[in-house]
Amino acid sequence: MREPPIYKQHRIHTSRLPSGPWIALIVNLGRKTVPTRDALTDTVTRVPGEYALEDQAIQTARAYIDHEVRDVPE
Repeated sequence: MREPPIYKQHRIHTSRLPSGPWIALIVNLGRKTVPTRDALTDTVTRVPGEYALEDQAIQTARAYIDHEVRDVPE
């Protein structure tokens, strides 16, 4: 079993759908964040889209973290 990658305090999980494409979920490991429209829970967010390759899903998740996830001000 392979350890999911961690990027900027987020663990990136990928999964292959039965129909073939890959999806990505990110889990916040650090501070609370402002929930986005794609949030499933306080810490889990599904990255929009389906991808032909697992690497594409991971790269898109990293871009999503860079552009969508904002820390909650203290």
